[in-house]
This record gives sequence, C-alpha cells and structure tokens, in this order.
Amino acid sequence: MMHCARSTLMACALLVSGAFPTLAGAQTIPSPYSFIEERQEATLFTGWVNAGTGRFGYGPKGGQVFGIRYGIDLSGPLSLEGSAGFFDGTRDVVSPSRPANNQVVGEARSLLTTVDARLRLSATGARTWHGLNPFLVFGAGVSFDPAKPSIADGLLEADEVFDFGTKFTAMAGPGVRWSATRNLAVRADMGLFLWQLKTPSGFGDPTLGLQNVAESEWVSALSFTAGFVFRW
Repeated sequence: MMHCARSTLMACALLVSGAFPTLAGAQTIPSPYSFIEERQEATLFTGWVNAGTGRFGYGPKGGQVFGIRYGIDLSGPLSLEGSAGFFDGTRDVVSPSRPANNQVVGEARSLLTTVDARLRLSATGARTWHGLNPFLVFGAGVSFDPAKPSIADGLLEADEVFDFGTKFTAMAGPGVRWSATRNLAVRADMGLFLWQLKTPSGFGDPTLGLQNVAESEWVSALSFTAGFVFRW
C-alpha cells in the first residue's frame, strides 16, 4: 500500500512539473508599444497664435487659428504633411507722421493665411508608446492676408498703408499624437513661424527723423493648436 501511495505521488509530481513549463511558455508580457498600420491621416485643428508686429507695430498680431492638415507616412519615422491655417485676428493701423506715443490711429482685421509643406520626424517611428507618438515638424510655405483695407487705413497717406502681401514662411515645432482607437486620435502642436514684414515707404521719409528704417524685417509667431485626427 505504501508502494502504491509512493507511486501515485511521483506520478502527480511528474504531471505538475510537466505542466509548469507549458504554463510559463503560455504567459506573455504586454508591450507598451503598438504598431501603426494606417499610413494616411487628416486633421481638423484650432488654437491660438501670438505674432510679432515689427518695430513700428503695424504687423498682424495673430489671433484664433483654425485649419486642416493632411499627412502620409513615408518610411520609418518620416512623414510628409500639407497644412493650411487661417488666423482670424487684428493689426494696428500706424501713422509714422504722428507723435511717437500716438501713432496708432485705429485697428484693422487680419485674416492671415498660411499654406505649407512639412516633414514630420516621429520619436517612436511607426509605433506608439502607450498610445503616444511624439514628433518634430519642419516646414516652409507662403503666407498672405486677404483682408481688405479698413476705414482706419483710409486715414493714412498712401505710402504709409501697410500691406502684408505674399511672404515666404518657415516653421518648426514639437507635437504629440495620442491614439484613442486604430483610426481616431487627438493631436497637439506648438509651432514657431517666421515671415517678413515689408516697411511702407512712408516710414522712410527723412523728414520724419526715424533712424535706420529697414525695407523689411523678420518677425516670429508662436502657435498652439489641438485637433482631431482620422487615420486610414
């Protein structure tokens, strides 16, 4: 009887020892990384822009921004994007012939529009980490302001009126995308934009006594945007 019990215990031990490797082999450690299968995306975004107005303060100040963006993944961490943004803001109407502390004669609406192409460099490549995909973007394009001259502009001499025109624009900045599902994500961006402001010729009139008036000057604008992303 003792021999039978001993044989039974040994058989149970062998069964258990054989089962444990199988159970251990069946266990998997979940990875914080997930692969991104979809290669294209479209984004609707909105936010705020704070822009430099130049030495004399007549440039667009920025304002609320909204726009659209399209992107396609190339290979590894690289993606190509196209973006169009619309800044709904204001600018001061400035007269150089008035006293230095009283040169602003009014305010005008600004509808600054930017269209650019960008290269996006992802920190995690074609994957997300806990759903997050941080990145840097670099781009260039054009900016223009289709807003019509204001009533305040009519108070100035013709050579004092500021016209934004069409300007080359460079931009760069960081961002992050969080994937809620396979096809839907939320994205936040911070961007630094650079463009030139052309100085109205009236500001260079030597009788005004303004020193070292440049024909144009570079100014920057800082933007913060967030939007919803659809990937396919």
